[in-house]
Amino acid sequence: MSNYQIEELTNGVYLLRLNDTEVKYFESNWYIPEGITYNAYVIKTDEGAILFDLWKAKYADALMDAIKEITEPSSIRYVVINHAEPDHTGSITRFSEENSEATFVGIPIAESILRAKYNFQNKFRPVRNEEELSLGGAKIRFYYTPWVHWPETMMSYYLNEQILFTCDAFGSYSIQKSIFDENVSDEYMYYAKKYLVTVIGTYRENLIKGIEKIEASKITPKIIAPSHGLIWKNNPTDIIRAYRDWAEGKPSDKTLVVVYASMYGSTADAVENVIRPLRGEYKVKVFSFTDDHRDNIEDILTEVNSAKAVLIASPTYETGAHPSINYLLEILATKIKGVKKPAVILTSYAWGSTADKKNLKLLQDAGFEVIDQATFKEKMTQAETNRVIESLKKALD
Repeated sequence: MSNYQIEELTNGVYLLRLNDTEVKYFESNWYIPEGITYNAYVIKTDEGAILFDLWKAKYADALMDAIKEITEPSSIRYVVINHAEPDHTGSITRFSEENSEATFVGIPIAESILRAKYNFQNKFRPVRNEEELSLGGAKIRFYYTPWVHWPETMMSYYLNEQILFTCDAFGSYSIQKSIFDENVSDEYMYYAKKYLVTVIGTYRENLIKGIEKIEASKITPKIIAPSHGLIWKNNPTDIIRAYRDWAEGKPSDKTLVVVYASMYGSTADAVENVIRPLRGEYKVKVFSFTDDHRDNIEDILTEVNSAKAVLIASPTYETGAHPSINYLLEILATKIKGVKKPAVILTSYAWGSTADKKNLKLLQDAGFEVIDQATFKEKMTQAETNRVIESLKKALD
């Protein structure tokens, strides 16, 4: 039995929330043992209803059951597609079986995506930026926010109740007991940051532009209604401010994030010698890839995003970087791209290495400022260790 919730947010506006406890890897990539929600919304009027986004395909029958608890599916006149990704549109085929007359609404490119994906035959109404749709006294205004994080993404503003339906923007992983932003925990905000970095991180500049567009429009949402996570009605500006800080990579004070791989202990020893004198004065978060431990790449990305400085250490593997570090740096070069942070690179080797040069290029391509680099044969000298410690202190102070 599917686990869904229905809640009336304001007069005639309903949340339909599916709690997905089965997904383990979002987008078949990001590990989320905390789960995720899919939030769809319905506005009821005297002339019919408007549906905003849908649920994942495997929950299509549950979506129809939820809709029927609010209204007849045939009463839905419009289906607003804020984002065409299948976690928000996968139920289209099932919906269309019960309502082939509803008009789908979205940015023009969304139509080609949906028809290619689902081959649905419903009418599609392309809308312009700031165009309005009216039904039974309800007025909806659409704001283009392209590449947050697909080209067809937009937000929808319900003028009557000042509700901004934002789809992926301002969303979060995890399944919370509450529906609204009451007593929001640090854990939830961590999941929200993790969501931003992993899903939207590549397009963070576009997210900032989207926020600026909404601010420039002079609208004042009383409710922020994303398609994942909590509904923000008590302090809606809090999540907007947090998202902007995360998108800008705003650093936490004196936080050093350390990531290393170590096959036989040489790199781990070098890292420990560097960070030992830094503990206490600075906040040091350590992640590792070893023969008995592997930290999650999602947590590393999330913490790097808020770090003040970063230390990356790798042994040489077949003359290049260790595969785990190479993989991490390639992801950093996309998900953290453009967020300028000071970084130090340590590279150990036994007979020779090009790993230091490769790691330097990957970090520089990601926009990191490499402030120091030590390449050493099995053990760092005390002079090298002291120099790196001082470089990190200058970056953290």
